[in-house]
Amino acid sequence: MSGEHVRFEILINPSASSGRGMKVWREVKRILDSRKVSYRKHILKAPGAATELVKQLTCDLKEDCHLLVLGGDGTLNEVLNGIRDFKHTVLSCLQTGSGNDFAQNVGVEKKAERALESLLDHPMEAALDYGIVYADDHAPRRFLISCGAGYDADICEEVSRSRLKKLLNRFGLGKLVYVVVGIKQIFTRNDTSATLYLDDKPPIQMKRLFFVVGMEHMCEGGGVPFCPDADPADGKLDVCLVHTMSKLQLLMGVALVYFKKHQLLRNINCYRCKTMRLVTTKPQQLHLDGETPYQASEILWSSKGRLRFQK
Repeated sequence: MSGEHVRFEILINPSASSGRGMKVWREVKRILDSRKVSYRKHILKAPGAATELVKQLTCDLKEDCHLLVLGGDGTLNEVLNGIRDFKHTVLSCLQTGSGNDFAQNVGVEKKAERALESLLDHPMEAALDYGIVYADDHAPRRFLISCGAGYDADICEEVSRSRLKKLLNRFGLGKLVYVVVGIKQIFTRNDTSATLYLDDKPPIQMKRLFFVVGMEHMCEGGGVPFCPDADPADGKLDVCLVHTMSKLQLLMGVALVYFKKHQLLRNINCYRCKTMRLVTTKPQQLHLDGETPYQASEILWSSKGRLRFQK
């Protein structure tokens, strides 16, 4: 499959943002055809399809394979986990999902037409970090934006099942569901005691873990800047840890994080490390770029690189 040379292998998630994926594709097709750009389209029909397809496309490469993704952060996570040859694989994307955290973090134009024309006429390439996580006896998984355990993962899990998200997506307000569910989770989730290890530093003991997230980029969860100083090309993870706070303090933290002032509160701390390990007394929901595959009690994060990205 990788033997034929085309300029773009286009991966389309037709269900992204309640059908916006196909709408964007029609505009992309019009531009590519008018400019006689060679491409091959792939409609992703089921969860996991992107990973399996990318494994085929990036196997035994002798020249660059340029993947253009029309989908959200979950689709990009699947693509990342399918790449076999990072040296010859180039990744690009258009804002198509409901959150689009990755695309916004790296400065992809919001309008698909402008983003595509920039990619065609003035492509800029960067080498970006990605993370990898090992959890209990599960197979290792890569993440592009962030991987968290606890509160933010509980939000992602509930949002993935929410009918409200589909409704709000119709009006371009899909991000609001993260705020609504986030406030609800403060009052409903159960905390756990935990120990966090950052590189070779002394362990951090917590009676009540609220959440911890390792981030390659500044924002997750629909634009929430948990780690304002994150650099996706420094070879390290930025970490936001929240623990042992009252519900009122947590509500204040949720409000302050949108202004990047959450670290003013005690027990909300940011760190930077190459690896971190979390051990909890109760299994915690895990999310990778907003996808919630499982719960785990012992989790190891590590920053890896490099991913070739063009916009």
